[in-house]
Formats: sequence, C-alpha cells, structure tokens
Amino acid sequence: MSEQKCAVITGGSSGIGQGIAIVLAEHGYDIGITYGNNEDGANKTKEAVEALGRRCFAYKAMLQEPDAAEAAVEKAYGDLGRIDVMVNNAGKTVHHSVLTITSEEIDFLYSLNFKSYILGAKAAARYMVKDNIKGCIFFISSSRSQIAHPEDLIYGGLKAAINRACESIALDFSPYSIRAITIAPGATTVRERRPRPAAPDWGAPPNFADTIPLKRYGTPRENGELIAFLASEKCSYITGVTIRVDGGLILPGLPEHWGQGVWLNPEWTQRHYDKIIEEETW
Repeated sequence: MSEQKCAVITGGSSGIGQGIAIVLAEHGYDIGITYGNNEDGANKTKEAVEALGRRCFAYKAMLQEPDAAEAAVEKAYGDLGRIDVMVNNAGKTVHHSVLTITSEEIDFLYSLNFKSYILGAKAAARYMVKDNIKGCIFFISSSRSQIAHPEDLIYGGLKAAINRACESIALDFSPYSIRAITIAPGATTVRERRPRPAAPDWGAPPNFADTIPLKRYGTPRENGELIAFLASEKCSYITGVTIRVDGGLILPGLPEHWGQGVWLNPEWTQRHYDKIIEEETW
C-alpha cells in the first residue's frame, strides 16, 4: 500500500467542498471528489489540485440515490489506493414550512443530507479498518443545527441529527483509532452574495455581515484549513465533537435591533398561506 495520504470529499465541485479539496491538496493529499450536476466546477477543482502536483479524481454521483455514496467511495478507493480522510460534505439547503412540505421533499433531503453521510462514513471507515489506517472522518453540518430558524425544520433538523450521530460514530470507530468530527459552518461565502435589501417595516440592515461578531463572512478555505489541522497528528486526541466555524454568528442569539421580522418574514407567511389555499385539501 502506498504511503501517500489520500482524501475523499463529497460535493467537491464548489463552495466549502471545493475549498476543502484544494487545501488538503496543498497539505499533500491526493484527492477524490464527487459532484452532482456541476461538472465544470468539478473540473476546476481537479485542475487546481493537479496544479499543486497532486492527483485528483472526480466522480459524478447523485448521492440521494440508494448505494450512490458507498459506490463513490469504492471508486475513489480503487483509484487512490487508500483513504486517510473522508469528508461528507455534499448537501442542499432547502427551506420548507411544515405547513407545505411534501413527503418527496423530506425523502430527498434525508437521503442527501443525512443518509449519504452515514453510508459514506461507513464505506470509508471499512477501508480504513482493513488497511489499519488511523484516519479521520468529517461531517459538514451547519450552525443552523444549533439555533432554530423558520422554514428550517428538515435541513436544520438533519444537521442537528448529524451532530448527534457523529458522537456515536466516534465511539464505534474508537477501537480502530479512527476519529469522527463534525464541522458546523455559519455564513460562508460560497458564491457572490447580494446585499440584504433594507425593509422599513422590519428594519433589516443592508449587509448581513454587519451582524456577525467578527464582521465578515467565512470562507471555504478556512473550513479546509481547520480540517487539515484536525486530521493531523497534532489533533490525534480529538474525536466526537462539533466545531462551529461561524465568526460567532449565533452567539448573541436574535439581534434585538433587527426585530422579529428578520426571522419571521411576512412574505414567507403569505406564500405558505397561498399554497395551502390553492391545494384545496380540506
């Protein structure tokens, strides 16, 4: 077996996953990534990794489908030859009200944002056990797992479930010296952000970053640097924890100067009301 360290990142074609892949390559890892429909983004990640002198393999995988996560890890292992770090990152942020969410939407988010994480971790850990690698498996959660938002019962709820699941997974892995850690990003710049429009009736500030204690958005690179550090021997005694990367975003709770309107936008309420009436399911 090669001594070259290797990492697999799901959802590595953009945003946080892309940042993690590039940073790990800078730290000497060969890389395998999955992508859903963003082939151009996957190619950009591959080019960036290879420009650093590292190998990179990209796999199209619709991870909400049965067995897709395990199949992707199997392909990556076959190409890389080993897995030292597994980052379960691929997911989708979708906002729903309990009044209007459908069974199909619940199944999709559960399969992508929770089930694929567990099965990806399972597949990677089995290879680590087989090869006697003291690896590290990461789950990308969200600061939304620790504070409630409207229209967030499924996405935020599943992220909270990942935090808790990681604790049990860490215990399951501990006899093999494999560690499990959850990273919970907050407001992170994964694409160009538009200023939040001012609204006289609820007084929202024009720039959301102004409400973050550190006065800025986070970056994908910062999440990647944290994962590279946690995966190193310097952190070999850390497992089963959730580490928030949010610039202090949720520490103050609801900013008083915004008022309740920031969290309970009347437009959301009206939209769900209209949908309920249109469905005529009484």
